[in-house]
Amino acid sequence: MSELVLNRAAYINNLTKICAKAGGKDRVILVLKDNAYGHGATIVGREAANYGIKFCAVKNETEARELEPFFEHILVLSHIPDGGESERFIYAVNSLSLIAKFKKGARVHIAVDTLMHRNGVAVGEAKAACEAALVHGLQICGAFTHFRSAEELSSDYFVQRRNFDTAKAVVREICGERDLVFHSHNSAATERFGELADECVRVGIAAYGYAQFDESLELKRVASLWAHKVSDRVLKKGQCAGYGAKFCASEDMRVAIYDLGYGDGLLRYVGEGELRTASGQRLLGKMSMDSFCCEDAGEKICVFDDARVWAKFFGTISYDVLTKLSPSINRRWD
Repeated sequence: MSELVLNRAAYINNLTKICAKAGGKDRVILVLKDNAYGHGATIVGREAANYGIKFCAVKNETEARELEPFFEHILVLSHIPDGGESERFIYAVNSLSLIAKFKKGARVHIAVDTLMHRNGVAVGEAKAACEAALVHGLQICGAFTHFRSAEELSSDYFVQRRNFDTAKAVVREICGERDLVFHSHNSAATERFGELADECVRVGIAAYGYAQFDESLELKRVASLWAHKVSDRVLKKGQCAGYGAKFCASEDMRVAIYDLGYGDGLLRYVGEGELRTASGQRLLGKMSMDSFCCEDAGEKICVFDDARVWAKFFGTISYDVLTKLSPSINRRWD
């Protein structure tokens, strides 16, 4: 059976480095959305909670309920208000027009659009959003923004930083001296700038070992994907393998079929270009829904231990490779 093997020591190393950068465990909001970037939200969430992380962020309420046993605070980032919000979670306010649809008494963080132009109220709407939320009876617990290019050396980060500072001052003015949680720094921004005096960091992909900016942080990749042999055979010279006979043997060779395919979330290899497993075997012919063919390498092989290799081949990013991995793939700590 195929499996995603997780390295506990690597994960703890990454959390330790991130917490040191942020200024402590209580300054980290760990992003566990989309099945913890494909790594398995429950398995890594439990480990993070045992380590001492108390705050996580997820995409929706389904993910929040899955992680509820482990964290004191859970922020739901992409919530569409319906009046049934739970007192156990905190919800992002992503639009001024949606405030009245929240359940009275719901806890919220105001999302502020500082340049990304995706979700959130405009900086100039921050005052109106806070006032409307309070009139509607919502509990404003904080505010946040998202950087659109923190991993790039441009002025964007600094413009957004200034805009968010403006918004924070407004939120403080409207909400008074209550305890408020502010957060803006994603993985790349945390790597670049580290601790902020009045903010938490909101870290995702870095926790799994993928540095976006600062390789000197010495993050370690947590996951390696393994496939197991289903069958093997000798492919005679001139015989072809798989759909469309895309690969034909130039000499007799022993090949094997391994139990991962695009149905398991792998990006579909169409038999063109040289794509190799982490164990060194070249994929042969078109990938099938549930399997791929390569030179026989034994009972199991490591498909990848660095998603960036497959991302580069397919012209995409590591997030895309990782989050597509099927939840049905077994995940375990090594």
